[in-house]
Order: sequence, then C-alpha cells, then structure tokens
Amino acid sequence: MRQDDLVDLETVAGELYGLPLDEFTPTRTVREGQAKSAGDKDLAVRIHQLGKPNLVAWLANQLVRECADEIRPLLELGAGLREATAASSGEQLRELSRRQRQLVHTLVQQARRLAEAAGRKVSPDAARGLEDTLRAALADPDAADLLSAGRLTRGMQNSGFGSQSGREEPPVRPGRKPATASAPSATVRQPPQRKRAEHDVDPARSAADDAIAVREASDDLLKAADQTVTDTGGRVERARRELDEAMQAQSEAQENLRRARVAFDRADRDARDAQRYLLDATE
Repeated sequence: MRQDDLVDLETVAGELYGLPLDEFTPTRTVREGQAKSAGDKDLAVRIHQLGKPNLVAWLANQLVRECADEIRPLLELGAGLREATAASSGEQLRELSRRQRQLVHTLVQQARRLAEAAGRKVSPDAARGLEDTLRAALADPDAADLLSAGRLTRGMQNSGFGSQSGREEPPVRPGRKPATASAPSATVRQPPQRKRAEHDVDPARSAADDAIAVREASDDLLKAADQTVTDTGGRVERARRELDEAMQAQSEAQENLRRARVAFDRADRDARDAQRYLLDATE
C-alpha cells in the first residue's frame, strides 16, 4: 500500500487483518507513521489501537477471507438452527446439528491447511478455540457479524442457542394465599401456574442447548482422539517394521563383518607366508 492509498481506518484494518500474523505489528507501525506524516494524528491513534489477533482469531479471519464459500453456508445454517431451537423442532434440530458438525470440522481442517501454507502449526488448543468461535457464530447473530467482518482479535465462546429468544418474564413468586371459593377460583389460579410453566421452558431449553453443545464438542474431541490413535498406531506399526528391518540389517552386517575378519585373517597369514618365502628366496 502506497502512502497515497492510506485513505481511512477501514482500509488499513482491512489490510492488517488479512496479513500473515507476523506481519501485523510491523505493518501497523508503518501505517501509523504514514498517518502521522500525513498530519492525521487521530487516524494514527486509531490505527495504533487496532489489536493484533491471537492465533485463533487469525485463523478465523483467514477463513472469512480465503474460504468465503464455506463460511457462508455455516452462517446460514446458524440462522436455521436458531429458528429450529425457538420452534422446538427436534427433528430439524438434529439434522441441522449434524450439518453443523460437518461444516465446523471441514472449516477447521481448511484452517489447518491455510496455517500450514503460512508456515504455522495449529495446536489442539487452537483448533478447539476455532471450533468454539465458529459455534459462537452459529449460535449468536452478533457473533456471526463479528466473524463475517474478518477482524477478530480473540476467539469467541459458544453460549448456546436460544439466547436470542427474547427477555424472560419475571418468575411468579410462590406463597400467595389460595382463594377459598370453589370452581371459579380454580380457574383464576390457573394463569400463574401456566406462567410458571412457560417461564420454566426457557431455562430448560437453554440447558438442553448447552448439553447439545457439550455433546457436540465431546463428539469432536472423541473423533480427534480416535484419529490420533489411528495415526499414532500407524506410526508405531511403521516404526516397528523399520526396527525389524534395521535389526535384520544389523544381523546381516554383523555376519558380513565376521566373514570379512575371517577373510582378512586368512589373507594376512598368506601375506606373511609369502613374505617369508620371498625372504628365503632372496637369501
């Protein structure tokens, strides 16, 4: 970017959050200096305040820029999940949850490839942080907007679905004296009971959402652990095979060494005999 291209904070931020992680701070320093040279001290301060993303946020920002076609279905799926949760549609929720797991897994693998291409390794903790960030965007439209902007500085946490369903009604306080009248009084007492039942739905739904999220995270961890066992098992088998081959090669080398020593001893004796014969013949 030339100094003439330094238009506003939006332009600078768009550049910085798309850079390789190691280039963020030095480039920010350069842009800050250009703003100062141009006499825009306010812009320089605001550029300086742009936070460097951690690895999880950087991975998410790169996904938004490099894998927009894969991010878009994830955000659309989040809207569907929120609607299914609000409607208590169990069958639809199960199908959408299955698609969520597939999309999140695919995006995390894509982020690993992007990181490797940039010379960075994604640790298990960073991968889990990215999964949390993607699920947060699924659960919360505000988090989805933050992800879409591609300028995260930290990962986000999944707070579960249903948080956007509206404000809860205040709980009905127990302890009110029951009416002493007969049937009509019973119908008067029914609305508070119904309100209590309706009030209990939201916490139950939130708890169910949290349990689903925990189950999905556990399922992802289980799959990752299973894949690790498979990978390490393959490496152990290859190492065992290489060890067997190395031990066989060592045995053969030891036999060749024994034969070489025997041949050397024989050749040594023959050489000494030949030297004595030459000496006798010379005398």
